[in-house]
Amino acid sequence: MPRVTVVIPLYNKAPTILATVASALHQTFADFELIVVDDGSTDGGVSALAGIEDNRLRLLAQENRGPGAARNWGLREGRGDYVAFLDADDEWEASFLQLAVSRLDAYPDCAASVSGYWMGPERASRGPLNRRMGLLSGPWRLPKQLSPGDIKFFVDFCHSSCIVARRTLVQEYGGYYDAERCSYGEDSYLWLMFVMNHSLYVEPDPFVWFHTEHSSLGNALRGRHPLRPALSSSEPLLARCDPEYLPALHDLLAYYRLLETEKLANKGRLFTGDLKRWRERFPWRRPPSSKIALREMTLSMLAAAPRLTGALLRLRQGLRATLH
Repeated sequence: MPRVTVVIPLYNKAPTILATVASALHQTFADFELIVVDDGSTDGGVSALAGIEDNRLRLLAQENRGPGAARNWGLREGRGDYVAFLDADDEWEASFLQLAVSRLDAYPDCAASVSGYWMGPERASRGPLNRRMGLLSGPWRLPKQLSPGDIKFFVDFCHSSCIVARRTLVQEYGGYYDAERCSYGEDSYLWLMFVMNHSLYVEPDPFVWFHTEHSSLGNALRGRHPLRPALSSSEPLLARCDPEYLPALHDLLAYYRLLETEKLANKGRLFTGDLKRWRERFPWRRPPSSKIALREMTLSMLAAAPRLTGALLRLRQGLRATLH
């Protein structure tokens, strides 16, 4: 039985899949199985794998059902104690698995090992930012008293390509969100349950190259992404949350709601009645900061006149910039 199951969801990534698979097969830790799940690709990426001769590699194929469903099938087929999910346009450093397995073996109370990453063609390191946010190498648990923006930062830190997790826990939480071919937020839906319920071993410095220049989802959809499943299907998250972390989760959901309604306002598609319903479903359970309160006030004005631009929109953008 392999110690680690590595799952790569593949959908139309012919230009990058060989480099991704090579970064997995060239790990210094070799006791793993590699499952590539083709999610209905049409660009010939699957045929590029035909020349790889390595008995650790298995290829599965399904009709297009989205990245969550592809990862979940690999999860069901896997046999490892630990599971890692590598996106088909990202790359691991050679020591990534070795370090993660050694950390999880040494710290059985940690549900997953999470590392930092480089971004884009310039390989910009997120390590310095992670350290400024207080992340140090070692076991870590989400602090209970944080701003909503900081909570979001730590959930976003848990990028799928950067995580090696205990497979039984991933299965216990139902894997990735995969309803209706969800292609945005299906990963953070899973990992925020880890953040709200468990200790993690974190490494702020990068061991993964996150190729944002090749992504057609995530950052590429900034401002245009579909509704987060954390908002459309929040009940399972709330039901599974450690009671001590429910206030933090409510803050995060209210912040997600704020971001979503700001996006609608920016498109002139937010009206007073809609804003009221959003706020009733995801209210602030704890008083928000003065900056967030100003953003909410601006939203109310924009919802009353959704096509208003100019000063109010510039004010909203300025407030977002100061918060981050």
